[in-house]
Amino acid sequence: MRNYMMIVAAASLALCAAPVSAGGLKTVFKKELPGCCDAPTENNGGRADYKKVSNGTTTKDERFRSEVTITLPSETLGIATVEDAQAADIRLILTHATADYAECSLIMVDTEKHAVKVNGAAVMTTMTEFYVDVRYLWNKGDPVQRNYVGWCDTDLSTPGIQDGVPPVQASDIATVTLVDPSEAALDRANRTLDKDFLQGGMF
Repeated sequence: MRNYMMIVAAASLALCAAPVSAGGLKTVFKKELPGCCDAPTENNGGRADYKKVSNGTTTKDERFRSEVTITLPSETLGIATVEDAQAADIRLILTHATADYAECSLIMVDTEKHAVKVNGAAVMTTMTEFYVDVRYLWNKGDPVQRNYVGWCDTDLSTPGIQDGVPPVQASDIATVTLVDPSEAALDRANRTLDKDFLQGGMF
Protein backbone atom coordinates (compact mmCIF):
# COMPACT_ATOMS: atom_id res chain seq x y z
CA MET A 1 0.00 0.00 0.00
CA ARG A 2 1.28 3.45 -0.90
CA ASN A 3 2.30 5.64 2.02
CA TYR A 4 0.80 9.14 1.72
CA MET A 5 2.40 11.92 3.74
CA MET A 6 1.32 15.49 4.36
CA ILE A 7 4.30 17.69 3.55
CA VAL A 8 3.67 21.36 4.19
CA ALA A 9 6.89 23.24 4.90
CA ALA A 10 9.30 21.03 2.98
CA ALA A 11 7.29 20.74 -0.21
CA SER A 12 5.75 23.53 -2.22
CA LEU A 13 3.09 23.42 -4.89
CA ALA A 14 2.42 26.81 -6.42
CA LEU A 15 -0.83 27.50 -8.22
CA CYS A 16 -1.18 30.38 -10.62
CA ALA A 17 -4.31 31.23 -12.53
CA ALA A 18 -3.85 34.44 -14.47
CA PRO A 19 -5.38 35.84 -17.64
CA VAL A 20 -3.23 35.46 -20.74
CA SER A 21 -5.64 37.26 -23.05
CA ALA A 22 -9.20 38.52 -23.04
CA GLY A 23 -11.22 35.60 -21.72
CA GLY A 24 -8.07 33.47 -21.45
CA LEU A 25 -6.64 31.61 -18.48
CA LYS A 26 -3.25 30.14 -17.66
CA THR A 27 -3.00 27.54 -14.88
CA VAL A 28 0.41 26.51 -13.59
CA PHE A 29 1.34 24.01 -10.85
CA LYS A 30 4.93 23.63 -9.67
CA LYS A 31 5.70 20.87 -7.18
CA GLU A 32 8.96 20.35 -5.33
CA LEU A 33 9.40 16.67 -4.48
CA PRO A 34 11.63 16.14 -1.43
CA GLY A 35 12.75 12.81 0.01
CA CYS A 36 10.15 10.80 1.87
CA CYS A 37 8.74 7.40 2.74
CA ASP A 38 11.29 4.63 2.08
CA ALA A 39 14.28 6.97 1.55
CA PRO A 40 13.69 10.20 3.51
CA THR A 41 17.35 10.96 4.23
CA GLU A 42 18.99 10.08 0.92
CA ASN A 43 20.22 12.93 -1.26
CA ASN A 44 17.52 12.62 -3.94
CA GLY A 45 15.09 15.23 -5.18
CA GLY A 46 12.75 16.27 -7.93
CA ARG A 47 9.99 18.49 -9.19
CA ALA A 48 6.81 18.25 -11.22
CA ASP A 49 5.29 20.98 -13.41
CA TYR A 50 1.87 21.23 -15.03
CA LYS A 51 0.66 23.99 -17.35
CA LYS A 52 -2.65 24.53 -19.10
CA VAL A 53 -3.50 27.52 -21.30
CA SER A 54 -7.08 28.06 -22.38
CA ASN A 55 -9.05 30.68 -24.23
CA GLY A 56 -12.60 30.63 -22.96
CA THR A 57 -13.70 26.99 -23.12
CA THR A 58 -10.99 26.03 -25.64
CA THR A 59 -7.65 24.59 -24.44
CA LYS A 60 -4.66 25.88 -26.40
CA ASP A 61 -1.77 24.10 -24.70
CA GLU A 62 -1.38 21.50 -21.94
CA ARG A 63 1.84 20.02 -20.57
CA PHE A 64 3.09 17.83 -17.73
CA ARG A 65 6.74 17.18 -16.95
CA SER A 66 8.80 15.91 -14.05
CA GLU A 67 12.51 15.71 -13.31
CA VAL A 68 13.99 13.38 -10.69
CA THR A 69 17.59 13.19 -9.46
CA ILE A 70 18.97 10.09 -7.75
CA THR A 71 22.41 10.24 -6.10
CA LEU A 72 24.52 7.11 -6.50
CA PRO A 73 24.97 4.86 -4.78
CA SER A 74 21.46 4.64 -3.34
CA GLU A 75 21.47 1.92 -0.70
CA THR A 76 17.73 2.10 -0.05
CA LEU A 77 16.78 1.87 -3.72
CA GLY A 78 19.47 -0.67 -4.53
CA ILE A 79 20.87 1.50 -7.33
CA ALA A 80 24.67 1.46 -7.12
CA THR A 81 25.88 2.15 -10.66
CA VAL A 82 24.86 4.07 -13.76
CA GLU A 83 23.96 0.73 -15.33
CA ASP A 84 21.62 0.04 -12.41
CA ALA A 85 20.03 3.46 -12.91
CA GLN A 86 19.52 2.85 -16.62
CA ALA A 87 17.67 -0.36 -15.81
CA ALA A 88 15.59 1.17 -12.99
CA ASP A 89 11.82 1.50 -13.46
CA ILE A 90 11.12 4.97 -12.03
CA ARG A 91 7.50 6.13 -12.05
CA LEU A 92 5.53 9.09 -10.75
CA ILE A 93 2.08 8.47 -9.27
CA LEU A 94 -0.53 11.25 -9.20
CA THR A 95 -3.19 10.99 -6.52
CA HIS A 96 -6.39 12.99 -6.04
CA ALA A 97 -7.96 12.61 -2.59
CA THR A 98 -7.04 8.96 -1.88
CA ALA A 99 -7.28 7.63 -5.45
CA ASP A 100 -4.30 7.12 -7.75
CA TYR A 101 -5.45 8.38 -11.16
CA ALA A 102 -2.31 8.65 -13.30
CA GLU A 103 1.13 7.09 -13.53
CA CYS A 104 4.08 8.38 -15.54
CA SER A 105 7.23 6.53 -16.57
CA LEU A 106 10.49 8.50 -16.30
CA ILE A 107 13.51 7.86 -18.52
CA MET A 108 17.13 8.37 -17.45
CA VAL A 109 18.49 11.17 -19.61
CA ASP A 110 21.77 12.31 -18.03
CA THR A 111 24.48 11.73 -15.42
CA GLU A 112 26.73 14.22 -13.64
CA LYS A 113 29.68 13.79 -11.30
CA HIS A 114 30.08 16.04 -8.26
CA ALA A 115 32.71 16.27 -5.52
CA VAL A 116 31.35 16.45 -1.99
CA LYS A 117 33.16 16.53 1.35
CA VAL A 118 32.70 13.56 3.65
CA ASN A 119 34.57 13.83 6.97
CA GLY A 120 36.80 16.47 5.42
CA ALA A 121 37.72 14.40 2.37
CA ALA A 122 36.54 14.99 -1.18
CA VAL A 123 34.38 12.14 -2.48
CA MET A 124 33.06 11.89 -6.03
CA THR A 125 29.36 11.17 -6.34
CA THR A 126 27.27 10.53 -9.43
CA MET A 127 23.90 12.19 -9.98
CA THR A 128 21.48 10.49 -12.37
CA GLU A 129 18.61 12.45 -13.89
CA PHE A 130 15.25 11.01 -14.94
CA TYR A 131 12.67 12.89 -16.98
CA VAL A 132 9.14 12.74 -18.37
CA ASP A 133 7.64 15.38 -20.66
CA VAL A 134 4.21 14.90 -22.27
CA ARG A 135 2.08 17.55 -24.01
CA TYR A 136 -1.10 18.28 -25.89
CA LEU A 137 -0.68 20.81 -28.69
CA TRP A 138 -3.75 22.08 -30.51
CA ASN A 139 -3.83 22.23 -34.30
CA LYS A 140 -6.96 23.74 -35.85
CA GLY A 141 -8.91 22.97 -32.69
CA ASP A 142 -7.81 19.35 -32.42
CA PRO A 143 -5.42 18.09 -29.71
CA VAL A 144 -2.19 16.48 -30.91
CA GLN A 145 -0.36 14.45 -28.28
CA ARG A 146 3.42 14.55 -28.04
CA ASN A 147 5.48 12.33 -25.75
CA TYR A 148 8.84 14.10 -25.74
CA VAL A 149 10.32 11.87 -23.02
CA GLY A 150 8.58 8.96 -21.28
CA TRP A 151 4.82 8.51 -21.12
CA CYS A 152 1.83 8.90 -18.77
CA ASP A 153 -1.12 6.56 -18.25
CA THR A 154 -4.03 8.88 -17.44
CA ASP A 155 -6.73 6.28 -16.68
CA LEU A 156 -5.63 3.65 -14.18
CA SER A 157 -9.11 2.12 -14.04
CA THR A 158 -8.76 0.87 -17.63
CA PRO A 159 -6.42 -2.03 -18.51
CA GLY A 160 -3.38 -1.06 -20.58
CA ILE A 161 -1.81 2.37 -21.00
CA GLN A 162 -4.17 5.26 -21.76
CA ASP A 163 -1.53 7.63 -23.11
CA GLY A 164 -2.05 11.34 -22.42
CA VAL A 165 -1.43 14.39 -20.23
CA PRO A 166 -2.65 13.97 -16.64
CA PRO A 167 -5.24 16.62 -15.62
CA VAL A 168 -3.50 17.85 -12.46
CA GLN A 169 -5.52 19.61 -9.75
CA ALA A 170 -4.44 21.80 -6.86
CA SER A 171 -4.98 19.18 -4.15
CA ASP A 172 -3.08 16.38 -5.90
CA ILE A 173 -0.13 14.46 -4.45
CA ALA A 174 2.84 13.43 -6.59
CA THR A 175 4.82 10.38 -5.43
CA VAL A 176 7.94 9.05 -7.13
CA THR A 177 8.51 5.32 -6.75
CA LEU A 178 10.89 2.57 -7.84
CA VAL A 179 8.95 -0.37 -9.29
CA ASP A 180 10.36 -3.84 -8.75
CA PRO A 181 11.02 -5.68 -12.05
CA SER A 182 8.95 -8.64 -10.86
CA GLU A 183 5.88 -6.39 -10.62
CA ALA A 184 6.40 -4.14 -13.63
CA ALA A 185 3.42 -5.58 -15.51
CA LEU A 186 1.03 -5.62 -12.55
CA ASP A 187 -1.85 -3.23 -12.02
CA ARG A 188 -0.91 -0.32 -9.79
CA ALA A 189 -3.13 -1.45 -6.92
CA ASN A 190 -1.65 -4.96 -6.97
CA ARG A 191 2.01 -4.01 -6.57
CA THR A 192 3.44 -4.56 -3.09
CA LEU A 193 7.18 -3.94 -3.60
CA ASP A 194 7.17 -0.29 -4.73
CA LYS A 195 9.76 1.90 -2.98
CA ASP A 196 8.37 5.42 -2.68
CA PHE A 197 11.20 7.92 -2.23
CA LEU A 198 9.97 11.40 -3.24
CA GLN A 199 6.64 13.10 -2.57
CA GLY A 200 5.09 16.56 -2.66
CA GLY A 201 1.74 18.30 -2.74
CA MET A 202 -0.37 21.23 -1.53
CA PHE A 203 -2.82 20.90 1.35
